[in-house]
Amino acid sequence: MIGTIVRDPSAAPSSFTPLQPSFHAKSEESRSGEPSDKVRSRRILVIDDEVSIADSLVEILLSHGFEAQAFYAGEGAVDFARKQCPDIVLSDVVMPKLNGVDTVLAIREICPATRILLFSGQAGTANILQRARADGHDFEVLPKPLHPDALLKKLSGR
Repeated sequence: MIGTIVRDPSAAPSSFTPLQPSFHAKSEESRSGEPSDKVRSRRILVIDDEVSIADSLVEILLSHGFEAQAFYAGEGAVDFARKQCPDIVLSDVVMPKLNGVDTVLAIREICPATRILLFSGQAGTANILQRARADGHDFEVLPKPLHPDALLKKLSGR
């Protein structure tokens, strides 16, 4: 299957016709059409209210064999996680309505085994993360802009 960007339909521009929500990746499939266990890559939700950043990260991940889907608001990502738990969530911290920390906490409630990586380039991040730490939550935080090589190393555990 050829990788494509799957956008969050609830945050899509009005002129955009969204694809159906599902993970896409370059991977070998079994006869049933499902990825075989041997070749299934890690499923990643990328959440950022900046469409170009979310889409760019998804393209990078797809080109390196990950399954990835972009969401431009936390609410859509949480709704999606209720249907299909991702292996990893990569989320911006500062977003309108539901910030990245509240988003990943909601996803963690639904999918406790999901690995969480946050990223941010804004000063407002410190207050949000400090409140989360006070409540007993600690997250890996990557600086924004994300360098593709650093992100891929982090995802592969190198």
